[in-house]
Amino acid sequence: MTDLGIATPLSTSGRFIVDAHGKRVRLAGVNWYGAHEDLGVAPGLDRTDRRALARAIAMQGFNSVRLPFSLWMTEQVSPVPDQYLAANPDLAGATPMQVYDACVQALTGEDLIVIPNCHILDPGWCCSEDDGNGLWYNRRWPATKFFAAWQDIAARYRANPLVAAMDIMNEPRRTTAGWRVLTPTWGTRPKTDVAAMYATAGNLIHQISPHVLIICEGLNYAADLSGVARHPVRLERPGQVVYSLHDYAWFHPAGQPRLAYFDQMGRSGGYILSEQIAPVWVGEFGNDTRSLASFGLAPSQAGHAGSAVWWNNFQAWLTDNDVDWCWWALNPTQPKGTIPVAGRHRSNWGDPEPWGLLAPDWRGVANPGVLDLLKSMIPPRTGPGIT
Repeated sequence: MTDLGIATPLSTSGRFIVDAHGKRVRLAGVNWYGAHEDLGVAPGLDRTDRRALARAIAMQGFNSVRLPFSLWMTEQVSPVPDQYLAANPDLAGATPMQVYDACVQALTGEDLIVIPNCHILDPGWCCSEDDGNGLWYNRRWPATKFFAAWQDIAARYRANPLVAAMDIMNEPRRTTAGWRVLTPTWGTRPKTDVAAMYATAGNLIHQISPHVLIICEGLNYAADLSGVARHPVRLERPGQVVYSLHDYAWFHPAGQPRLAYFDQMGRSGGYILSEQIAPVWVGEFGNDTRSLASFGLAPSQAGHAGSAVWWNNFQAWLTDNDVDWCWWALNPTQPKGTIPVAGRHRSNWGDPEPWGLLAPDWRGVANPGVLDLLKSMIPPRTGPGIT
């Protein structure tokens, strides 16, 4: 039992995630990203102590953190340069994976659930169709390495019950493998069958860490779970599959009416909830935190009107359906990021992150109004044990 009131292990009951006593747990968290990018280390460790950061996340009421990594990062043996760990000098000489371990330990030390996520195979910014990383393998990373890495992650955190879920693959999408253009499928075509991959990965993880939830993202940048209706992911251990959608303004037509938005979300994955098939977790969603106009809470400004329409639709859908969620992003600053394969520059270390919740010093809050809005969405309204 944690101070946040979460008794592990977690499992599923119909459309809800529940704790060890069968009480509903609504995951409400933040993405702390960057370990998957060029340098293999998340920003912020140069600005604030990782334990203070974990404490700040928990004090705001969030109960979980999604922590992306790359396969490349897991194999690096050279130490992270000290400049990227300046506020955590005890990590001097640590490899990227050892730094990741220390972040996991700090977060779970504050009773936060940590959700490792294989965000990408090669190091770099994600995601685009020309980054060569839209499936669980490519020319540099065979599928065997992908599955072995997940077993290594499972073994690494087996003794930590708050590493309670694993998000297997980020945003499956059309990709180029060698000279072939491949499109992920769900339940068909073995070489591109993402549902079968989730089952394989989940069963291998459960051989080592049998109680973790297995999170399965939809096709087309995690926007499409329609295939679950005919081909649900079936694990050898039942009651441990959670499906994941991502949602952003550009996933929808500009100015989309509320009813049309609800219909699109229902067909894309909301039906999994209404039909009591399994839980759905929105593992990424976000907006520009620099102005409340992006959220429809201030006079409209140029460039913010479209995101405000989307936000109002999204918030209404999330609230009406009492969905689990994880905001993108905690970060106020970006890592060094390059798009793999394509080689396009994306960001420099320290560049501002306009969607971040924190102030640039990684200690304060960027926009208290946005934080208050998210905090209002944390409490569950329905489910076992919720009164």
